[in-house]
Amino acid sequence: MLLAILFNPISGSGRALAVAERLRQGLESGGIAVRLIPSERGALEEWLRPKLRDVTTLVVAGGDGSVRLAAGEAARAGIPIWHAPCGTENLFARAFAMTRSPRDVTRALIAGRTRAIDLGCAGAEHFTIMASVGFDAEVVHELGARRTGKISHLSYLTPILRLFRDWRPSALAWTIDGEHEALGRGVVVVGNLPNYGVRLNPAAEALPDDRALDAVYIPAESALGLLPWVPLLRTGLHLWHPRLRVRRARSIVLHATPAARLQLDGDPVGRAPMTETMLSVSPHALLVLLPHSAPVGG
Repeated sequence: MLLAILFNPISGSGRALAVAERLRQGLESGGIAVRLIPSERGALEEWLRPKLRDVTTLVVAGGDGSVRLAAGEAARAGIPIWHAPCGTENLFARAFAMTRSPRDVTRALIAGRTRAIDLGCAGAEHFTIMASVGFDAEVVHELGARRTGKISHLSYLTPILRLFRDWRPSALAWTIDGEHEALGRGVVVVGNLPNYGVRLNPAAEALPDDRALDAVYIPAESALGLLPWVPLLRTGLHLWHPRLRVRRARSIVLHATPAARLQLDGDPVGRAPMTETMLSVSPHALLVLLPHSAPVGG
């Protein structure tokens, strides 16, 4: 057994590196061989893929963005993934009750139970949690353009306030199973997992292994128009709202006029806004290492 720990050496002012080192020490003391893999710039197939060839499990010490970047290569290699949370939201780790404790990872390895989940695709990019177009995606892009160091919840405040005044939503539509439907102005979130930031869960009924994505349209003519949705999203009552649209499908094409930007798992994707984005699912493509006490189906 060879376990690899992927980490960003500069993430969180070195927090991911410290977590990776603690994991390595704890796992090696239990007789588990460990390889540390610092992230690098460049194509993943050039620097990460060769380092996973003889690996049996991949632990990602980082945030949801780090999991997203590694997920495609882990799926290709057919090895299970574990998220040691070091980010702001850590939605992937929360969804599967994962921790950064060496004891928990060791117990999971001994139990050896995995779950095959779906992997979302947006062109050549992958996502494990969700994709979106609208206000939240614009916030993610604004933050990414000005990011200088560690991100916290407070980091989002400035771009939110700026965009709250200036954001003008695009007219959105989607094509699902060959059926085109005009939606109106607002936000579209496409979920693979039910989790979302600050527990606002638009795709609250999404399942990670149902071979489909949950597309949710939230109407809003402005950022101010999104505010009434906040308590509904926190409680799940939004799913009963008559103006909300929810569809479940394996392939979804999003249309935006004027063009809008896309975010995947909290990462800005592409620099230029897009008028059309195709999202699809690779069924049961990614193996997840489960905590020793977690049910295989949940």
